[in-house]
Amino acid sequence: MRSNYDKLYNRISKLDKSKWTSLEKLNGWKHYEVINIDKRNNQIELFAVCDKEKRVLVTKDNLKNKNLWKRGWNSSFDQYDADDSTLFDKLIDGTLTMGQATREVRQIARRKAEQRLLRRSHNEKDVS
Repeated sequence: MRSNYDKLYNRISKLDKSKWTSLEKLNGWKHYEVINIDKRNNQIELFAVCDKEKRVLVTKDNLKNKNLWKRGWNSSFDQYDADDSTLFDKLIDGTLTMGQATREVRQIARRKAEQRLLRRSHNEKDVS
């Protein structure tokens, strides 16, 4: 169980049960899930999704390295750039606060709603 201190100040605790894809096969597998987090040694234990007995220990820095790992279970990496990072990645890195991420998500939602309204009004004009 995570304490309030961990929730507020220790970003490594946000990795719990997150899914990752290794860019190279480790123990014969690419898709892993976080099973254990060692905060003292800054190490993260992952298990292969298809074979739960296969486990890998990596440091937080290695997991953040986009040349080694990608967040989520992806089979194709053509869509990613080396500099591409999600809001969740930025939260874990500490480059973005929770408040900033919340504002960013709200702004994205507003933009999408505006686009839907514009499309809807454009389609109504075409019909009439």
